[in-house]
Amino acid sequence: MAELAQQTPLSISQGVRNRNARIVAYCVLLLLLADSLLICAIIAHVPYTKIDWDAYMSQVTGFIGGERNYAELRGDTGPLVYPAGFLYFYSAFQFLTGGAVFPAQLPWWALCLLCLSKRVHSIFVLRLFNDCVAVALAHATIALLLYEHWYLGLIVFSVAVSVKMNVLLYAPSLLLLMLKGMSIRGVLSALSAAALVQVLFGFPFLISYPFEYISKAFDLGRVFIHFW
Repeated sequence: MAELAQQTPLSISQGVRNRNARIVAYCVLLLLLADSLLICAIIAHVPYTKIDWDAYMSQVTGFIGGERNYAELRGDTGPLVYPAGFLYFYSAFQFLTGGAVFPAQLPWWALCLLCLSKRVHSIFVLRLFNDCVAVALAHATIALLLYEHWYLGLIVFSVAVSVKMNVLLYAPSLLLLMLKGMSIRGVLSALSAAALVQVLFGFPFLISYPFEYISKAFDLGRVFIHFW
C-alpha cells in the first residue's frame, strides 16, 4: 500500500508506455515470423510471374560488364528506363542472389515488408518489381520528415527517385511541407543536395553518354513492353 501511495501519475503513465512498447515489440516479432511463414507458403504454392526480374538482371549484367550507354542497357521488357540508383540496388541483389529468382524470394529479403496484403506479396515476392526499394525509401523519407530532418529526408527522397521516377509524385506535397517548415534558403539548399545525389548516382553515365542517360532514365513518354 505504501508503494502504491508513492506512485505519481507521471510514473504510472511511464509504466503504461513501457508496457505498451513491449507489447508492440512482441507483436512486431510475431508479425515478422508469421509473414515469413506466409511468404514460404506463397513461394511453395504460387507460380512465380516472369516479368521484370529477368529484365532487371539483364540490364544489371550489362552495367556490371562495363556498359555506360543507357540506350544499350536492355532487357526482355525493353530498354532500361530507371535512373542509376536502380542499377546500384539491383547489382547488390544480383550479387546476393546470383541473379536467381528463388534466393531473391526468401524471407530474409521480405522481412522488412511487414504487410499481409495480397497485392504487396504479389509485387514484392512473385514479381520482384523495383517498387519495393523505391517505396521503402519513400517511406523512410516520410519518417524523417515527421521528425523534421529536412535535409536527410530530401537526400533519401532523391535516392528513391534514382530507383524509380514515379516517387516524384510525392514531390508537390513534399515541396509544400518544406516551404512551410524551412526558409527559402533552406529549401534551395536541400534541393541542391537532392540534385547532387542524382548527379553522383548518374555520374558514370553522364560523363560517357549524358543524352542517352537523361532521355532513358527520365523518359516521361516511355512505353512498357510485356507479352503475357
